[in-house]
Amino acid sequence: MTNLDARPAPAGKPAHLDSTATGETDHTPAHGLPSATYLLAGAPFQPDTDLGQSLLDKAYGKHERPQCPCTPQGVPMYIAKVGVRYIVKRMPETGLAHSPSCASYVPEHLTAFGQLLGDAVRVDPDSGQTVLRLGFRLSVGERAAPDVTGPPVAAESVRTNGKRLSLRALLDFLWHESDLVAWSPGMAGRRHWGLVAWLLRQAAGTARAKGHPLSERIFVPEPFRLDRKAELAARRLNTWQRAAARPGRAQQLLVMIGEVKTIEAARYGHKIAFKHLPDAPLFLDEDLHRKLVRRFAQELDLWAADEGGHLMAIATFVTGRGGSANAEEVALMPTTSQWLPYDDPYGKVLLESLVDQHRRFRTLPRFTLPASTTHPVAVLTDCAEPQSLHLRLEHPSQLELISNDALGWTWDVSGPIPPLPQPVR
Repeated sequence: MTNLDARPAPAGKPAHLDSTATGETDHTPAHGLPSATYLLAGAPFQPDTDLGQSLLDKAYGKHERPQCPCTPQGVPMYIAKVGVRYIVKRMPETGLAHSPSCASYVPEHLTAFGQLLGDAVRVDPDSGQTVLRLGFRLSVGERAAPDVTGPPVAAESVRTNGKRLSLRALLDFLWHESDLVAWSPGMAGRRHWGLVAWLLRQAAGTARAKGHPLSERIFVPEPFRLDRKAELAARRLNTWQRAAARPGRAQQLLVMIGEVKTIEAARYGHKIAFKHLPDAPLFLDEDLHRKLVRRFAQELDLWAADEGGHLMAIATFVTGRGGSANAEEVALMPTTSQWLPYDDPYGKVLLESLVDQHRRFRTLPRFTLPASTTHPVAVLTDCAEPQSLHLRLEHPSQLELISNDALGWTWDVSGPIPPLPQPVR
């Protein structure tokens, strides 16, 4: 269910074209490359053009299905509306029907995402909306879903069994829907925070949670510019007021997603300073900070070892009387310098090797899978047949496979990286 039009390589949408931030309507492709082409009633069109938006507006009201022409028989898509803009998305459980070279291709038999469909993630192609069931609360006093799989871990929200999304799983979902899990050589040098933030907002724009649009609860910092400091601060404060206490009403929580700059001591407790949000840190009390450091020790170590990478944080928070953001729950996710998520240093080495070799591939988020379950680090999509890439960190008898399929290409990390499957040139 890729959030943007199927295309070979999403790249950068300049910050000044960010319609979410400016309120302006803009149909420039988010990737800066030629727009994807679809079919409506057999006629080709490009969604990012004015004509394409007009056609999608009419088709949306009639519940018509665009066709993705990535295969001779075509693959049905559906139309979603984000603000005043229409986008074309992959139909649920059709990822394997697309050509591996298509951005809508997803190896659903290898990914944990398929286990969420129908429970934690419910897609209605007719309305274009995705309904999410969350395992964490979005208002003060609301009870979070009980943890039925083990002892509670406050900093991670709750561990889910596929019926609800934890806080970290929500970040995986937004990364997946934004297609930030995909990579092709044409993306080199094009991914930056302006694009990442725009894609995340677009992904939130077609989802609902707890009866409300998710976009009303998500805050993603805009690219910071010193000459717009006051404007950005005013817009941020207006958004954060949704999470301020109001007499006679339950205090609401917002969800912040940002790139961590530092985690350090504050006047009271600790604070997370975000890049692109230099004047508004996220405050953590001592107890939450202690749990964060313990639960996400590996993620913090991975970030410390990679100065070129990024550490993403997702947090629920309330707004204090002074306009500060006070965290309730926090989760962390390290990514490579290309914003590709990974779980361990071997996965990072493999992903960076693929980028260096100019390969086309998709990473596969873990979502709600426990650490004891092995799943591919990535799937190569530039081969004659898609090839899954695995790590062997432990003895095979200790691994639980996500499917009954035997492991494909596997790197036993006690030895060198084996030759990769060859691409089709």
